[in-house]
Amino acid sequence: MSTHLPEDAAAARAFVDRVVARMHPAARDYNLAEWNLAVSGAPEHRAALERLGAENTRVFTANPAEWAEMQRLYAARGTLADARLRREIEQLYRSFAAAQIDPAQIDRVAALEAGLTDLYTNFRGTIAGQPIANNAIAVILRDSDDSEERREAWEAGKQIGLAARADLLELVRLRNASARAMGFRDYYAKALELQEVDEGELFTLLDDLEARTREPFRTLKTELDAALAAQCRVPVAELRPWHYSDPFFQEAPHTGTTNLDSLFATQDIVALATRTFDGIGLDVRDILARSDLFERENKDQHAFCTHIDRLNDDVRVLCNIRPDARWMDTTLHELGHAVYDKYLGAELPYLLRAPAHINTTEAIAMLMGRLAIRPEWLARVRGLSADEVQSIAEPARAEQRIAQLVFLRWGLVMVHFERALYGNPERSDLNALWWDLVERFQLLTRPEGRDKPDWAAKIHLAIAPVYYHNYILGELTASQLGHTLATRSPDGRLVDSPAAGALLRDELFALGAQLPWNETLARVTGERLNARYFVEEFV
Repeated sequence: MSTHLPEDAAAARAFVDRVVARMHPAARDYNLAEWNLAVSGAPEHRAALERLGAENTRVFTANPAEWAEMQRLYAARGTLADARLRREIEQLYRSFAAAQIDPAQIDRVAALEAGLTDLYTNFRGTIAGQPIANNAIAVILRDSDDSEERREAWEAGKQIGLAARADLLELVRLRNASARAMGFRDYYAKALELQEVDEGELFTLLDDLEARTREPFRTLKTELDAALAAQCRVPVAELRPWHYSDPFFQEAPHTGTTNLDSLFATQDIVALATRTFDGIGLDVRDILARSDLFERENKDQHAFCTHIDRLNDDVRVLCNIRPDARWMDTTLHELGHAVYDKYLGAELPYLLRAPAHINTTEAIAMLMGRLAIRPEWLARVRGLSADEVQSIAEPARAEQRIAQLVFLRWGLVMVHFERALYGNPERSDLNALWWDLVERFQLLTRPEGRDKPDWAAKIHLAIAPVYYHNYILGELTASQLGHTLATRSPDGRLVDSPAAGALLRDELFALGAQLPWNETLARVTGERLNARYFVEEFV
């Protein structure tokens, strides 16, 4: 059949509709099973997740002729006059390409992914034989001045790495095999291409950010180390990873005179978050009603947002809220994802009813999370007096700058490690490579003689592969969007600004995935993604 005949539009439309009719319920059921496992840890939900994971893959692999037709339609998409249909074909092609694996391995991949999801949900590290939750580990690493207690807590947080390592490496090998069968160097290269991210451009940008932040980070870490050494009563030379407040040093320790946690110790985190989104005209009450927000046994200890059903507005967040600064930020962050999903254009077809890109939804989440220590938010939402805001504004600003630099340097560890992991999962020095990168980018000293798969303790490597660069791109995008809101909204702010909320809702969220992400960003901000505004704001 000719690829240039007008009837190809009708054929393409019919093909898309036929596949989506299977794709939508399969994705909905899988998302719901994943949610049910996360909130309960129940074995029956793990079994359902495994079964539905395989079914989701077979939506795109059960009929080899469909993959051939998909490739033909994708190659000929430029002949179609309907821009929306062209974009639907591009999005559907990515779903097909992502699912192309050896049919004999579909069930094994699904089993590994479900098993690892179950593991990260239910695993609890132990201290002296007693299980300890991640939130409790975080409290010890935040508050304790006992180096031995801190070390035990840190090591407990890493125990899952040994439990996850074998299955994670098998999954990496299987992902690589499917990617190489399609002509890609490895799964890392395949994933970037399907995300519309150019690998060369990405690492050029990351190298530039690394160079720009190298000395500023070295300076601030020297200051952090002096404060931590004093807090823990050890020489600076004896500081080790457990002396930092986060198990991965992805969050900055609070070493200043300002106790940000005290701002929230008696506060209703959910009420503050609701008030925040009310102020920009984006209602989250329906989202919260479907969500699972507080810590309990047998529940996933992390935080995430999920769009269970794209066509029926079933958006939920999972948190493990405690009244502290970290969970204030995290709750705003996850609800940032959620409002993006909720306010996608209602008229958009299924394949385009999604954020423009992973990094754009991360940007909104980060933009909202940043508010928790901004003066205007502390005054208008948290309700601090002018004097209280004035006393905390500069320290809070300094802490936010530190937090951004700390996270960026941590993100470089993850991105470089994951690329190397997919480049050669058989290398025998993965444990050492991890610590090489930690020392290079984070300036931490590795524990003496440690040779454990601490890298496998990071959940993203298992169940959100080739994702972490999007956090970095998201931070850059958040700064770029923040600049736009400051210049285009009448009141020049995001807090209590319905105009800013309307700009996000009507110009970004409603557009969905109709355009490549950088074109969407250029339409909203006037520029393609660049590091200028992040550097001006934080470096």
